[in-house]
Parts: sequence; structure tokens; C-alpha cells
Amino acid sequence: MEFFNHNLSLQSAQSLPVWLELAAMMITGILGAAVARSRNVPIYGTLLCGLIVGLGGGMTRDMLLNLKPVAIYTWYYIPAILFAALIGALFFSKVIKQLIPNLLIDGIAMGLLISIGAQKALVHQTPILSALFCGVATASVGGMIADVLTQNRAAVVSQAHWLGVSLTAGTIGYLIGSIFFNFYVGVVIAVIVTTTLRILSVTKNWPSPDWSKQSATGK
Repeated sequence: MEFFNHNLSLQSAQSLPVWLELAAMMITGILGAAVARSRNVPIYGTLLCGLIVGLGGGMTRDMLLNLKPVAIYTWYYIPAILFAALIGALFFSKVIKQLIPNLLIDGIAMGLLISIGAQKALVHQTPILSALFCGVATASVGGMIADVLTQNRAAVVSQAHWLGVSLTAGTIGYLIGSIFFNFYVGVVIAVIVTTTLRILSVTKNWPSPDWSKQSATGK
């Protein structure tokens, strides 16, 4: 236990790289705008959706950690994410209609968001379960916002082929990699685990566990 806690304190000293945090938000902004346009949302709504989706995860994480939202108090975040949303709307709306490219972009975005969420929690010396929750929440909120804005049921609470499992497993992989190796190993593990589980669960049609059997039997 002392070894584990020692590694946590060492890891908490490594600040989150700004470029990675901005990249994660921009990729999410691309995805949010692309999804909105693919659902025939008008131009203003598409860009707004991309912007809010890009900002959503990081702002939620900062509020959970009782911090000033970095995307609001740093001038270049909003312009960068708005530009990413425009790119997503113009060039990626057709791409994400294809199954594998859609899952690949989604998995990479979630893996990066997991990393910036969990790492910032570690930086501020939260308990390990709190860091796990911050990783999952950071990766979940943006997609939930996109679904709500485009009048769809949020994927994370629907039959979404192991989406919740992918987020949780990716965050656990990140924490193990970052604590026992280094930050970048954790990021790679998070991206690989999340993307792999997303692609396999959808292409192999692994449904998320539900209550249908219990409901059917009246239990």
C-alpha cells in the first residue's frame, strides 16, 4: 500500500500537458459537430454543438475538482474548439457515417478525454476512485450533450454496446499505466483499450447488460 501511495504522489507532481488537453477537446469538438451535421442540424446549431461538446468534458472535470474551468479562463480554448467544430462539420460528417472510422475517432477521443480527466484528478491528489470517476465523467459528458442537443437518447444510458465498460476499462488502464510507468504510457493504454472495446463490442454485437430478463420474469 505504501508503494501504491508513493507512486500516486509522484504521479500527482506531473502536470497535465496543455497541448494534450487542448487536442482532446478539439477532437471531441470535431466529433460533436460531425455528429450534429450528420443528424441534419442547421449550421449555427452544428457549430454550437461542436463547441459545447468540446468544452463539456473538461469543464465538468474542473467543476468536480472545484477549479476554474480552464477552457473559460484561457483565451485560446474556445477559438481552437470552434475551429475544430468547423472542420468536423465540413469534412467529417460523412466519415462518421462509416462504422469503423466513426468508432475509431470516438475511441481515440474518449481515450484522450479519460486521460485528461483522470490525470488532473491525480494532480490535485484525489482518491483513486475519484480519479476513476473523473476520467469516466470527462469522457461521458460531451457525448451526452451531443445526444441531448440533437434530440437523441444519450448513448451511455442506452443499449450502446459496452460503452460504459469501454470508458471504465480505459480509465483503469490509464491509471495503471500512468501510476506504475508514466503519463504517456497511460494515455496510450487508455486509447488502445477504449478504442478496441468500442470496435469489438459494436462489430461483434456485444450488447450492454440490461434488466430485460429480470423484467420479463417479474423479478
